[in-house]
Amino acid sequence: MQTLKHIGIIALNTFRESIRDKILYNIILLAIGLALFSIVLGEWSVFDRAYVIKSTTLTVMNLSCLLISIFVGISLVQKEIQRRTVLTLLSKPISRASFVIGKYFGLLAVVAVHLVLLTGVYYAILFLTSAEPTLYLLVAIYLIFCEMAVVIAVALLFSSFSSTVLSALFTLGVYLAGHLSDELLEQVRFASRMGEMGDASTAVLEKVAVVLHAVFPGLYRFNVSTYVVHGLALPDLYLLWNSLYALGYVCVFLGVASWWFSRRDFL
Repeated sequence: MQTLKHIGIIALNTFRESIRDKILYNIILLAIGLALFSIVLGEWSVFDRAYVIKSTTLTVMNLSCLLISIFVGISLVQKEIQRRTVLTLLSKPISRASFVIGKYFGLLAVVAVHLVLLTGVYYAILFLTSAEPTLYLLVAIYLIFCEMAVVIAVALLFSSFSSTVLSALFTLGVYLAGHLSDELLEQVRFASRMGEMGDASTAVLEKVAVVLHAVFPGLYRFNVSTYVVHGLALPDLYLLWNSLYALGYVCVFLGVASWWFSRRDFL
């Protein structure tokens, strides 16, 4: 119980510190501005206006959460180290794992509040433009939250042992690999079936693609905007299995981050 109390205190302080960050407000204002701009895009587009507004706004929500996860997430631990306040915190009866996990939940709460705010703006836009707002859209928003839960864990992992710039690059690399690994594997296998490459080259590329697909979290699983926007049904238990999938990766990344952070010497 004492450990949970420490995690809660650190998470609350992290949340309060994060919402005072100027970068956070810049990202929120930019996201709201782009969401409103989707109305203009819907009017200009040759496609269905409702489709453009819904898909554009979901993309804005995803990218704005990614920016918060990276630019705010990687600075959570680094600021404590640079200001030497981490020494004061760790001199108290608080484990380093509690410190990392508390930081994680604090930023996760910030992302959750950001998503709730943008969801309100999203539905307001849909009502004003008569773009058929439905509760099914919340499925895509929930999966964006699951995706960001994994990304924040990745950002904390890299920030526990690397510099701010490298942590941002590594986290962005994992994000891109997580979205492109499945497509890469499919393309390599398609090229193999079509005989467009030599047998040796195909075998090597396919092994690389399989390794990337297995190692990096499959963030493409959380992108269901096409299903939601067109009103298509997701496979049975899709939300459950992908929620457990995200939880598994979060536990692994936080476990590694806590282990690595516990080995660091700040003196």
